[in-house]
Amino acid sequence: MKRIKVLMVIYALPITNGVSSYVMNYFRNLNHDAVSMDFVIYRDVETPYKEEIKSAGSRIFLLPPLRDLRAHMKAAKKVIVDGKYDIIHDNILIPSYILMFYAKKYHVPVRILHSHSPHLSGSKLKACRNRLFMPFLIHTITNRIACSQSAALGMFHSVEDCIIVPNVVSAQKFSFDLDVRTRIRKSMKANGKIILGSVGRLAEEKNPFFAMKSVIEARKSIPNLEYWWIGDGDLMAEVKDFITQNHATEYIKLFGNRTDIAQLYQAMDIFFLPSFFEGLPVTGLEAQASGLPCIVSDTVSNEFVYTDLVHFFSLSKGTTGMRNILKQVMNQVHDRTAYSQNLLASKFSDQNAGKILLRIYQDSLNY
Repeated sequence: MKRIKVLMVIYALPITNGVSSYVMNYFRNLNHDAVSMDFVIYRDVETPYKEEIKSAGSRIFLLPPLRDLRAHMKAAKKVIVDGKYDIIHDNILIPSYILMFYAKKYHVPVRILHSHSPHLSGSKLKACRNRLFMPFLIHTITNRIACSQSAALGMFHSVEDCIIVPNVVSAQKFSFDLDVRTRIRKSMKANGKIILGSVGRLAEEKNPFFAMKSVIEARKSIPNLEYWWIGDGDLMAEVKDFITQNHATEYIKLFGNRTDIAQLYQAMDIFFLPSFFEGLPVTGLEAQASGLPCIVSDTVSNEFVYTDLVHFFSLSKGTTGMRNILKQVMNQVHDRTAYSQNLLASKFSDQNAGKILLRIYQDSLNY
């Protein structure tokens, strides 16, 4: 059987992004003798994923920005024509249209669009734009994939003819380690503190300002509470200003992008996911594997839950509602070491991820 050539399309490869985590978790578990996978990215960011991809013998193509339309079109056409790919696997929306147009024009046999969110954007303006142009993108594809049923409904309005491929994580990487917890907490001067943590982009849909307000409110009755937000994003400057203006710099820490996220989970006491929406949050899977109690907004689908650690709260009840849930969770005691086994027994383990994706690719090509 010949080696399958795949072009994976992703906007960027930051380590704190759920879509890039999905892609890499499947990529590193693929049989690279059976699948040759190259990448197209639209934005260049500092990330350890680049070296990992190149070490596997794969290439990364950075397309010129769309504002330089002629250069973008020329580069996109060249990637498609020169690559002679069997499959193009698209994980972004409207910016990928030109690439997908050329993929159809030059007869890439399988053209997959993969939905990672129940909404077309966190911004109303971008959502309207995406809704307007989505029919053009849909016209270029042959296959549909989604990370969850809610993500399938959000993009395709149906789960029919859509393969559900859940996000996966490594039980070995995220299982609880007391020695790591002790070391990290000591280095972060966190001993004696209750560490609440979030991992994700500082973007509107992640609801960071609500998160900060909730911590400021909770801190009034939980004086040893400290909050870590791991991840960068467009709202970084505004969030920094908000923290400063509210005199919260002592106990709200912005970590930016980090490569030691698995270790930071060990040092946390509670995980906080206040998003307006998620497709299937990789961070929620990781936090559960680490044995962390999770406080999650009820606007997030429960499709990612595979343990008894997840506690939903209503955003409509405001910061007071979140504080009350936080106090309840703080009083619960459990053995964090057991939860990596829950992951291994679930569909979210990366153990068979490579075989699953290979089978999907083979079936799509009728191999």
